[in-house]
Amino acid sequence: MMLPLLLLLLSVGYGAGKEVPSIISANMSQTITANVTATFQKTFLFLLEQDKPVRVIAQASNVSPLKPLIVSARQILGVTSFTIPLNDQGYQVYDQVARTLCPQWDYSPTVNKRFMAIDVSSSDSTKREFQIRADYVDNFDLVEGRVISAHVTPSKPMYFRYKFDDDNKGPMLVKVNSADDTCATISVQASYCPIHDMVYDIEYDGMFQSMTTLAAITVTPSFSSKNDFIVVVVVHPTNYQCEHLGHEFLDVIKNAGNATEKEEKERLRKSQYNQGKDVMITVEKSMSYREYIFPTLITIGLLLIIYLLAYVGTILETEKFIRGFNIDFDYSTMDEEVETGVSSSIVRCESTNSEASFYNECNTLLRSSPDEEVPERVIEQHKPRTNSLSNDYGAIRKHRRQNTHDSIGSADYCDDINDVAEIRRTKVELTVADLSYHSNNYKYRLYQWNLIPIAIFYALPVIQLVAGIQLLVHYTGNQNICYYNYLCSRPLGVLQQFNNIFSNIGYVLLGILFLLIVKHRDSRYQAVIAEKPILGKRHGLPQHNGIYYSVGFSLVMEGILSASYHVCPTGYNFQFDSTFMYLMAGLLMLKIYQLRHPDVNPHAYTAYIFLSLTVLIEVVGVYTVQSRYFWILFAMFYVVATLYFTSHMYYMGVISVDCGIFTRISLFFRNELFNSPRPLYMDRFVFLVLVLTLNFSAAILGVIFMPSDFPSFLLAVFLINLLAYFAYYVLMKFIHGEFPYPITIFCGLLTMVTWICALYFYFSTVTNWQLPAAKSRQKNRYCLILDFYDNHDIWHIISSMALFFGFVTVLTLDDHLLNRPRNEIKVF
Repeated sequence: MMLPLLLLLLSVGYGAGKEVPSIISANMSQTITANVTATFQKTFLFLLEQDKPVRVIAQASNVSPLKPLIVSARQILGVTSFTIPLNDQGYQVYDQVARTLCPQWDYSPTVNKRFMAIDVSSSDSTKREFQIRADYVDNFDLVEGRVISAHVTPSKPMYFRYKFDDDNKGPMLVKVNSADDTCATISVQASYCPIHDMVYDIEYDGMFQSMTTLAAITVTPSFSSKNDFIVVVVVHPTNYQCEHLGHEFLDVIKNAGNATEKEEKERLRKSQYNQGKDVMITVEKSMSYREYIFPTLITIGLLLIIYLLAYVGTILETEKFIRGFNIDFDYSTMDEEVETGVSSSIVRCESTNSEASFYNECNTLLRSSPDEEVPERVIEQHKPRTNSLSNDYGAIRKHRRQNTHDSIGSADYCDDINDVAEIRRTKVELTVADLSYHSNNYKYRLYQWNLIPIAIFYALPVIQLVAGIQLLVHYTGNQNICYYNYLCSRPLGVLQQFNNIFSNIGYVLLGILFLLIVKHRDSRYQAVIAEKPILGKRHGLPQHNGIYYSVGFSLVMEGILSASYHVCPTGYNFQFDSTFMYLMAGLLMLKIYQLRHPDVNPHAYTAYIFLSLTVLIEVVGVYTVQSRYFWILFAMFYVVATLYFTSHMYYMGVISVDCGIFTRISLFFRNELFNSPRPLYMDRFVFLVLVLTLNFSAAILGVIFMPSDFPSFLLAVFLINLLAYFAYYVLMKFIHGEFPYPITIFCGLLTMVTWICALYFYFSTVTNWQLPAAKSRQKNRYCLILDFYDNHDIWHIISSMALFFGFVTVLTLDDHLLNRPRNEIKVF
């Protein structure tokens, strides 16, 4: 009774001049063959007796894409329409189309019988034949742990539904696997009609990922108010979307000079005809927010144990060497003796008749009195009043040729040869007493105080930027922007990867611990010096802790900025993760050098300007890394900087930076490599030749191979130079009979072990932002520890320990020298 009435209602509305449509009662799972024209359409009426969604399949041959058949499936609350043939964004034309209609039984629970009408019409006056069929969809509902397989093509998208269990309303992981690398998009949408299941509209709603062999999306119960969600699988007509980095405008810069997007799509269209994809869909249980508590507490507990052991151990060692530092020695007459001896010698220099004689006499003074510090007031009283030898560069150069073996020969490059403290740097056999004459703590405190505003002004826009990106990802649902390990995604609020962020806590806590240790040592040392000031001037290495404070603060900032980077990791914001790595490597090199060269170390302003220039080069390199011109310019800058720093180290900072620097560098190579039978400073010479070889090789390899990850390349340069200089420093200590305390050796061994473990996990990558997002997801892996941390999280935790142990190693490296007179501590 109801079916004839419905057929009558469908006929209403067709007035004069119009053909009344042909209304046909049809059965489910029955293939219907019919034809239509521009003036005569067909309507098929189906009675739906099962609470299952319906899938409509339509096919037509010899139909022009310009005059296609239009198929419209009308349900209670909506209409689904498509054309035959389907022209998929100009790539392919498909004669067969299949669409799943949006399930609507939940909207009318009181209706016992439901109807569906399918209209087929055409704009072509020629009669066109078609076939149509409607089937119930079996296995439409996803079940936790059960695999559902499906074959999907660009014209036959598919979707399924998952309903949260009443007993289990925690986050669920939707995983889609495939054996082939055909490009597809996976979308998770709320179960509201219409469902966006075509290539051109799948990004309109919900969360989506492009995929080749793997996609994974974590869904929380709050995602949909209906306590369920829809998983949509759409195959692209070509693989272009999965083979390129995305839609960022910066790709235009990177792909400059390559094939245009239109040409690339045309190539793909010809090579990928009528592609399809077999997928396997699984829904798995993920961790609930409450389950996050255990792994986070375990991590904090582990770090607190390190806090306890490291702090107690350091306190005991500090008290040990402080007790040994309280030696009894009478220095009451030393200043007077030094002043008398130096005064007479300088008077001899002052009374000489020629500048060359002054030159040699002062050199003799410095050679014969290496164990004495020249008080500044004595130098000021007895400075020569005549014109300096440095005012006549030609005379200096002539004297250099005549006195190749004089230790003062490198003073060719002095700005002011009258500065006795500067002359003494050119001695062949240097002691710390020679290079701690102008040493003052204020110079090194500037490192820590300048770093604080730098860090604040750098970090604030970083945090603002990544917060904005995370909100963008949250509201658009585009999961192709950020490179996460989606198989180990532990979301919290708007943060998609909370575990990657939290794992950086090791940097912050251990950085604070290092600051506390340095503060404790500094306080105890200053307390002893306050009682016996002469001890701090005559024994041990000068205790300047400003760079140590800067290194500890840099470790804290590394944790903050690494966490910021992992809010949304991409290649374009990787500099946030690496900037303070550069700072730590650079500051550690400066600190190791400053241990025995306190008068020669650069000012904080100079150091930070150079490091900021390094960050600028990194930023430029991110966007121009594929340009050969960039690599050539970078190599030129790299080589010049290396030449300057090696010359500065060889001549103990006597060389000046001005328009004559290149002349001085050429003189260095001519005098030390070609004109002299042996270098003036052999140990430094051998080390710096190795450094030059290492860095020149890196510059050449960069130009030849042009690595795509420029920030990592630059960081590797810093770390290799740091390791080379540290190895040289330790080797020279052993050569000079200096053996560190056991705690230093123990921390050094811990540093080696933790770095080996950390690097293993670092190179076991689970993402790669150098690849398109779909290909990067092929590297995704399940959580490795506590069902919370993946490989990269473990790298964060272990590397923070490795950095901390390395800092403590450097901090305690020369503690055994605290009781040794400075004029017995060799400089190398």
